[in-house]
Amino acid sequence: MSEATRSASELLRGAACSDPGRVRTNNEDLPIIDAARGILGVIDGVGGEAGGEVAAATAQDVIMQRLARPVGTAADRVREAIAIANNEIFRRAQDDRALNGMACVITLALVADGRITVGHVGDTRLYKIRHDGIRKLTRDHSPVGEREDAGELGEVDAMRHPRRNEVFRDVGSAYRDKDEQEFVDVIEEPLERDSAILVCSDGLSDMLTASAIAHIVRQHAGDPARAVEALVAAANDAGGKDNVTAVYAEGPLFASSVSGDRINALTPTEPPVSNGPVRASAASGESKRPGRSILESRALWFVIGLLLGIVGALGLTLYVARTQVAAPQTLVVSGADGAPYATIAAAMAMAQPGDVVRVEPGEYAEQIIVADGVDLVARTPGTVTISRPPALDPGLAAVLVGGTQPARIAGVRITSHDAAPAETGITIAGPGVTLELVEISGPFARAIAVEPDGSLTVQGSRVGVSGSILALSDGAQVTLVNNIFVHGGISTEPPITVGPLSRLTLTGNLFSGFAPEIVHGVAEARRRELLTGNIVVAPPAAPGRAPERRR
Repeated sequence: MSEATRSASELLRGAACSDPGRVRTNNEDLPIIDAARGILGVIDGVGGEAGGEVAAATAQDVIMQRLARPVGTAADRVREAIAIANNEIFRRAQDDRALNGMACVITLALVADGRITVGHVGDTRLYKIRHDGIRKLTRDHSPVGEREDAGELGEVDAMRHPRRNEVFRDVGSAYRDKDEQEFVDVIEEPLERDSAILVCSDGLSDMLTASAIAHIVRQHAGDPARAVEALVAAANDAGGKDNVTAVYAEGPLFASSVSGDRINALTPTEPPVSNGPVRASAASGESKRPGRSILESRALWFVIGLLLGIVGALGLTLYVARTQVAAPQTLVVSGADGAPYATIAAAMAMAQPGDVVRVEPGEYAEQIIVADGVDLVARTPGTVTISRPPALDPGLAAVLVGGTQPARIAGVRITSHDAAPAETGITIAGPGVTLELVEISGPFARAIAVEPDGSLTVQGSRVGVSGSILALSDGAQVTLVNNIFVHGGISTEPPITVGPLSRLTLTGNLFSGFAPEIVHGVAEARRRELLTGNIVVAPPAAPGRAPERRR
């Protein structure tokens, strides 16, 4: 289900999309969207197939009735709407034994006069997205979410945690007063005209990291309906283990503020160095496939006097064909007989910006050149191996990501045979590239190379190669978050080498078995600053040799 609206005041453009996911047959999620009145929200039912759906529907009905009366401050309205919904759900559960235990979790937002007011209970989420990053405004009322918000768990670890779906605060399981503490969190802050907001159920946030969410939103900035459809499709491609709902709205200046981000070296945690020229992309309606108008117009010169009207009609048809943008699609790769694509390269050859190439489990012995603006995703993380062909020139990378639009690689393993060492595992030559849950291993001189003007974020990944981890050219930008880097060979090179004009951010990473100089090419003070918040495990001392002493 996809629904798009546009506010009469032109301040917000919004859309919603909800889907049962890949595992469940019913949908206990319900979106709330009335962009004209600045109302956005997501309700996620709890309590079994019947109970969860009834609780969500009851909450939606009550909330919209309360918000139809513009009485009180925005904070009072969201707090009261959620409290009334809570007590109506509780009353209905008491009256009907079949609905006993039903409840829901809710995130509800009101936008007015340049401010956003959020009422929140549970583990649905609200993100605020701007040109320089994404920020979660709500806090999860769950054991795992609480630890994640406190910094005790990394984002990827929290997503994988077996207790991820437990909540300790809900709407409907007990009678509540609207002013009761430890019930409704109310968040208020400015909402800039160049910002966007996303409200989602845990079926989306458990499947996609914040950086992946921001990447998809930026990719479809200016088209809210396409943005929510792409978010839901990506969550389903990542497993779709729960119902998935996304409610999205953007200010009038958001699309123009991030248009340069699709081209320039933007990472989720770093501001852009400079704003270069904005090139046309699929999102702007410009097709990169050449039309046939020149060839056909030459043929028509011979009969132009008789077919002048037809020429005009053909010209209009060709113009429309050139400028129409196809809806994003998922191209499935599998080694099984009858699969749409037997190789990743074949799917990439057909993919267009915004598409997702989803790979079924197996080993794929091929070099991968990721198409511009296309995501490469393993259906099940860790089950797809991209094996660099032994006959490939050692100077060529196993995977190359270039182009002018952001791309994402998630859940794959990249390796090379021991008998076929190579220079590079993956080369990044374009902006806004994200690697998530990726493993790189084998006899590579360097796992990752980022060329000038390339931009990369690596999250929740593991790298253990015989050489170094990362080489940044001048002008490159890289953010490494919650990764494990293991020294897998005898090389004495530092794991990371940076150019004087490159930009590096390190957060929550583990470096094991490397020499003390983790980052080469920076001053000692800058090296200490970079490594703050990361863990460095020194290599074991050589056997039979006493450790050296310093005087």
